[in-house]
Amino acid sequence: MVSSVAHGLMIVARVVVALMVILITSDVILRYFFNRPIAGSYELIEFMMVFVVFLGLAFTQVRKGHLCINLFTKNLSAQTMAVLNSLSYLLCLAIFVLISWRLAITAGSEFRNGSVSTVLNIPIWISYWVTVAGSVTLTIVFLADFLQAALEVTRQCRRPFLWLFIDLALFLVIAGFPFWFGWLPFEPSRPLIGVFGIVFMLLLLFSSMPIGPVMALVGFLGFAFLVKWDPALAILGKSPFRTASSQSLSTIPLFMLMGLFCYHSEVSSEIFHTVRTWMGRIRGGLAMSTVGACAGFAAVSGSSMATAVTMGTIALPEMKKHGYDDGLACGSVASGGSIGILIPPSVPFIIYASLSEQSIGALFMAGVFPGLLEALLYIIAIYIVCTLNPSYGPKGPATTFREKIVSLKGTWGILLLFALVIGGIYLGIFTPTEAAGVGAFAALLMGLFKRKLTWHKILICLADATRNTSVLFLMLIGANIFGYFLTMSQIPTLLADFIVGLPIPSAMTIWLILFVYIILGAIMPIMPAIILTVPVFLPVVEMLGYSPIWFGVLVVTMAEIGQVTPPVGINVFVLSSVAKDVALNKIYKGIVPFILADVVRVILIFFFPAIALWLPSVMK
Repeated sequence: MVSSVAHGLMIVARVVVALMVILITSDVILRYFFNRPIAGSYELIEFMMVFVVFLGLAFTQVRKGHLCINLFTKNLSAQTMAVLNSLSYLLCLAIFVLISWRLAITAGSEFRNGSVSTVLNIPIWISYWVTVAGSVTLTIVFLADFLQAALEVTRQCRRPFLWLFIDLALFLVIAGFPFWFGWLPFEPSRPLIGVFGIVFMLLLLFSSMPIGPVMALVGFLGFAFLVKWDPALAILGKSPFRTASSQSLSTIPLFMLMGLFCYHSEVSSEIFHTVRTWMGRIRGGLAMSTVGACAGFAAVSGSSMATAVTMGTIALPEMKKHGYDDGLACGSVASGGSIGILIPPSVPFIIYASLSEQSIGALFMAGVFPGLLEALLYIIAIYIVCTLNPSYGPKGPATTFREKIVSLKGTWGILLLFALVIGGIYLGIFTPTEAAGVGAFAALLMGLFKRKLTWHKILICLADATRNTSVLFLMLIGANIFGYFLTMSQIPTLLADFIVGLPIPSAMTIWLILFVYIILGAIMPIMPAIILTVPVFLPVVEMLGYSPIWFGVLVVTMAEIGQVTPPVGINVFVLSSVAKDVALNKIYKGIVPFILADVVRVILIFFFPAIALWLPSVMK
């Protein structure tokens, strides 16, 4: 029953994503060609975003799609995992009971007040009741998950009631944090509470609890302790709605949809074929072609892991057939896939822009040259490796000039789409939201023109875009609630003052911060790494006089490097699911030349900031 309701809400969310694309494209066409823009279009987009985010949350949890960090728990016994899961779902259930309750109170208040939007006079209470419906459904799903996990405890554990009692005791200890912390024989300072909250949050995160609810729970409890219960409850009633209705973040589902349309239009295989035709004859040319294809596909996907998996399925069999070293082949795919989060449109840049209050368009432009530099340095690294050891990358078959020219026909769509989206932002023709909507519509037309997109595939794209949006926004909702607690703890301010006052050069301070991102990128996906740390580190960077745009490029770059850094490296594990016959240590060995190339790239961007800042400085 709950699953059916969640699926029904997801269908509504998918329809709304499609309507967003139609609305934005229609508004752009009417404005530029007929000088008759759609009045209040941005209010409609904000209204629609609430539907997309909250109506997709429950179904995503039904499919266990919300992001968790299971790096340290995946090898635990079934008994231990059953106990951890029951505690995890109980905590998720608790925080969303509170969120649903407070959203309902706020919705009722908005209804009684008769609040309406500024332009179209849309009743605000409608949006709030949508958030209530989505939140309540997610709460019921968490309840079902908890009951299932508790049942699993009874199956796996010898003394199930003892373990369930321990679960309940731990839950009461965690939920009672504002009470028992107040019983200490001394009055803890705000920073001490903040540090404790951060450590506590990390423990919960690495126990494989969903990231968004963890941040929301710790943020709520910490804020309640530092301030009062009423303001903390008020945050739960308003912050989720404000996060979901953010117009600037509406680019996320639209750019995701654009990338999915391109993926199902088989753009990635066409790009690889074209680059292979031009570079395959060179020693190591197939590996170079893989990097080039990754850069091309990254221009429309914006996802590191998606690029690595997609290009892995296409390029690895080709390189294996031509006798390439397994390490070099896998290294080129894993490292090349990381280009996906630097070359725009990039979802990590959108998240960073939201957290740092910077321009999404400026960040997109800032990522262009560093992304191209990354691809170039990877190609140079492959050339050096294959020159030192020719057996690693044998020459491929020669192609005629005519074959090279003919192969270009497979790239027209991606080049046109990239020019439309990024060129439109650069020239000031589109806002990032408009570029995302028009780009998604153009990608749809391209797929239909190529006869690659069927009705079934279009529905799959809409479903995946909606589900991925729900995953990100649940983390953002939790991050915003946690941000209130972090601000009240004074940690960002005190940390900034402390670091600025250290008797070390400011450049060394930046390098220390960047080193933290390598570690975080190695053990968790890039999104939570950015969400957790930017509010802490950005004030330090700004106090040292560095550009937030430049720092954003470095943050994404370092977390990107962490995605392939031994001994963990998320991209390596993702790729290993594709290259099942290649040992992990072989993949790590193949990644080493690319990491060295990354070090060179970071040094260049650090000492020559214009690589990142010149293009944003001249955009209109």
